[in-house]
Amino acid sequence: MNADAIAALSLTEVAHKIVNKELSAVEVTEAALDRIARHGNTLNCIAHVDPDDALAQARESDEYLALHGPKGPLHGVPLAHKDMYYRAGRVSACGTKIRADYVPDITSTALKKLDAAGALEVARLNMVEFATGPTGHNEVAGTPRNPWNIDYITGGSSSGSGSAVAG
Repeated sequence: MNADAIAALSLTEVAHKIVNKELSAVEVTEAALDRIARHGNTLNCIAHVDPDDALAQARESDEYLALHGPKGPLHGVPLAHKDMYYRAGRVSACGTKIRADYVPDITSTALKKLDAAGALEVARLNMVEFATGPTGHNEVAGTPRNPWNIDYITGGSSSGSGSAVAG
């Protein structure tokens, strides 16, 4: 199954295929990374991606599944999240220059719940500075583009998230 076919699957379809070993977490993560590589710069929706880390998480997920079964309903599913959700030990810039190197010592409840469900972190998504703008513009990180017409923007404080999902 190619990257575009995998991307066309719903989240629940991906989770089902991983648990039933029709697709591996590595295959799905490689597909997500392929889409990020092909479209991420054009859409300016990605704040940060670490392909090596994402693939390491996917390999660990596949190994865990083989030994213990699924960790949760999102086992092995690669997801990206808005750059405002803290993960201990990793930069969380909140779309602003002030926090460009901020590394929290706590992990947000939302990410803890995704981790418990078995999801993998593939990327952080661009956003309006501190999530405080209705238009989606970001003078620091650049403005995410609308994937249906890149002359337009997606709008909203979650502009990178909207662009990534639609793209």
